[in-house]
Amino acid sequence: MSKYERPEYETMESEPPFELREYKDFYIVEYDNTNDPGIENGFGTLFRYISSDNAMREKISMTVPVFEEIAGDQMKMAFVVPKEKWDHVPEPNNQWLSVKKFDRGLFAVLIYSGFSSGSKEQQMIEKLKVWIGAKGYREASNYMLAFYNPPFTPPMFRRNEIMVRVRQV
Repeated sequence: MSKYERPEYETMESEPPFELREYKDFYIVEYDNTNDPGIENGFGTLFRYISSDNAMREKISMTVPVFEEIAGDQMKMAFVVPKEKWDHVPEPNNQWLSVKKFDRGLFAVLIYSGFSSGSKEQQMIEKLKVWIGAKGYREASNYMLAFYNPPFTPPMFRRNEIMVRVRQV
């Protein structure tokens, strides 16, 4: 589906549009700025990081998805670090960026297309909550959005996901 690297996972269960996935460890560079709760500057800041605004002045390959974490009124945004950089992830120059390990785990995912908006995302979260409960799991993290396409992609070809770490009840 994509020419871009993505985190590795195994699909444990699939009931479209829902999936239960076991993700392996990977690294992210996360934008977390309390002065920018709506992450208006997140993508540009992360793009500058991969374009060589980092301690090593290295260009870093684009990956998918771009993650947005919903943490109450504060949003966070993150790029996945390509596997080839894991042993030496360049330190960010920007104070609002940090390198973090995304720990392996089980995630419930709802896949959808089209443009994403706050109301649509809330609808998808509610649908995912119902599916999670019916499967005997409970949420174990904040909800995250995962976006796979550039902004110029027509809505019907866009791939978006809502995901959350889960544990069995």
